[in-house]
Amino acid sequence: MKSRFLFVAFFAILLSAGCRTDIGEDSTASEKAALAERKLQDGDPERALALLDSALEAEASNPDAPLWSVARGESLFDLGRKEEALTVASRYTSSSSPAVKARALLLKARIDAASSPSSALNTLASVNIENLDAYRAQIAVDLCREQLDHIRTDVLSGYRETGWFELYVLLELEDRYAIAGDISRAALYGEEIDRLYPGAHRIWGRPDYGQSETGSGTWIAMLMPLTGEGAAYAKQVSQGAHLAFDRFSEMHSEAPELVDFDTRGDPSRLMEIMQLLADNPSCVAIIGPLTSSSTLAVASTAKSEGIPLLSPTATSGDVDNIGNPVFRLVVSEGNQAAAVAEYAIREKGFTRFGVIYPYTAQASGEAEQFRAVVERMGGSVVSSQGYQPGDTDFRTQITSLKAFSPQAVFLPVSAWDAVQIAPQLKFYRLEVPLFGTSGWDDDLLLRHGGEYVEGAIFTAAFGLNSLYPETARFVYTYNRTYGQEPTAIAAQGYDAAGIILDAWKRVSNPARSRISRNLSSMEPWYGASGRCVLGSDTETRISWPMMTVVDGEILGVQ
Repeated sequence: MKSRFLFVAFFAILLSAGCRTDIGEDSTASEKAALAERKLQDGDPERALALLDSALEAEASNPDAPLWSVARGESLFDLGRKEEALTVASRYTSSSSPAVKARALLLKARIDAASSPSSALNTLASVNIENLDAYRAQIAVDLCREQLDHIRTDVLSGYRETGWFELYVLLELEDRYAIAGDISRAALYGEEIDRLYPGAHRIWGRPDYGQSETGSGTWIAMLMPLTGEGAAYAKQVSQGAHLAFDRFSEMHSEAPELVDFDTRGDPSRLMEIMQLLADNPSCVAIIGPLTSSSTLAVASTAKSEGIPLLSPTATSGDVDNIGNPVFRLVVSEGNQAAAVAEYAIREKGFTRFGVIYPYTAQASGEAEQFRAVVERMGGSVVSSQGYQPGDTDFRTQITSLKAFSPQAVFLPVSAWDAVQIAPQLKFYRLEVPLFGTSGWDDDLLLRHGGEYVEGAIFTAAFGLNSLYPETARFVYTYNRTYGQEPTAIAAQGYDAAGIILDAWKRVSNPARSRISRNLSSMEPWYGASGRCVLGSDTETRISWPMMTVVDGEILGVQ
């Protein structure tokens, strides 16, 4: 691994740094530059600057002149003449010489550090530390650790994949959690340092973890490829999950923390981290992994160690066959028409229905499902009328329905079609209650439906324009927090976190076994992504978030 090689190479550089030979001052340009280097390292930048000026004046075309110039910039920086030093650094940051470029970038990073830690770190990340001598390699490391100290803990882990920073980010995280008394997390990062960078603690030391006040703090892990293959999707899931934890902590004085663990899309790293989490008793649950294959890969560890694991995005039914404590979040998609039929008969008492639907695979399937459930429950679909997608005149379908006097009409259509069909139903005097599916769940319904959709009842599912309170609240908060619109998998991350937190809240002692039992008996969860269950095997009954229009507003009916 390249990062390991950089650590070993840097360690070797430190051990191999030799003594410099004393030379006279009135010698060749190269000898003057060598003496200037020693004066610079000995803390005499003024003398170093004079020697470098003399060397450059004597042999401006010397092949080593660019290195002398950068050393001159370093002397200017040490003398506090930062603008002049920046001019020198900027001249060589794109040099074709690896050594010159590395030293110039390091000089620029030192200058940037005075105004912005993040800018300094971004510049420092471009430095190839292998092209620096021992003196400057130590400066680079010290600068890195100094600037990381100014980065907030909640974003610090994001710097692990930046340049050669990983070891120093881990050391900083270990130190911070040790200072905070969070022994479990400090030890977890310490173990990862020992695994990835053997001997690092011998060089930089290991913090004194001390004792936590309670000794029983628990937390939840997010196990996702936040970098590498799958990162674009994992970050959306992670953002949704962190939003749920933030909201939970605002409403509860004691709340667990969500800690990110980046698998980098590497199967072997996934297994290593999974084992670390399983071995740490303070980690009481895991959200992740991202895919079905990754979930199946870590399932045996989760099962043998009894640690509850919930994947927000795994889709394979094979995950369901594993059983407690391994789960996957399943957002119901195929039974909303059945849920509407049950509600219309059981709650509203209707038995005779008309159906109008477009000739699409989804709508045709929903119309058929609606009919099957209605007939199974003793009712009947007296007339079912289809139309071509894009049609706007529904006179034929409505007059056909009207001849059979239905008590209610089921419309598995989009919000756009709903706001066109509803007024025509009233125009042709078929004024009966309307039922719909999640296609209705859009603010277009209120903007254009008006009085014609008043009292209509329909199901809710995830959508950016959804009127369902849980979804609308999530979309608004996500947009405000991250400055972008959420995706469906971000909503699934949010709901998976919500389910885990609900299980955590319900047990007096947040032990793994208790959380697992709570998850295994979890009822359907009505969240931002709609109706969720934990695996298809937990599907025990048909239900769905239902919404209705009352006085021009959307209200939940459950």
